[in-house]
Amino acid sequence: MLIFRRIAAYSIDILILFSILGPLSLLMVWLLGTPQEGLAIWRAAVLSFSLPAWSYFILSHQSRRGATPGKRLLNVFVSDIAGQRISLGRAFARTAIKLLPWELTHMVLVFATNSQQFTVPQQTLLIMANLLLVIYLAVVFLTRGRRSVHDFIADTLVGIR
Repeated sequence: MLIFRRIAAYSIDILILFSILGPLSLLMVWLLGTPQEGLAIWRAAVLSFSLPAWSYFILSHQSRRGATPGKRLLNVFVSDIAGQRISLGRAFARTAIKLLPWELTHMVLVFATNSQQFTVPQQTLLIMANLLLVIYLAVVFLTRGRRSVHDFIADTLVGIR
């Protein structure tokens, strides 16, 4: 079933990203030290995780195969509505919306303090990120895996080869 292939492919892609980016970010901390304040922590997250992840998804979805390694492994691909390769602009829009919950979670770091409690802005961002995830998954299930919110915005489809 496409829904489960799509979720499994995304999980594989996240495992690939974290298995590569996790050790690299630890190396950066070892070489440069641990950032101490909110904005510096956020900047480190963007440089070590966000930019590489965005590049991974944009370049993979815009490629001739229209698929990340996880999607290729499960014979899933992304295309435009006509079934053609998506443009760089569509791949960027799709990725921006797809990773919005992730980026909202990273924004929590900007408001990080030394206290043990989340601030109201941090709580708001986390609630927004989680609500978006629920909406994204609901749309995937309603469309039987063919589309999610980011697919509707970028005018793309997900299919099986």
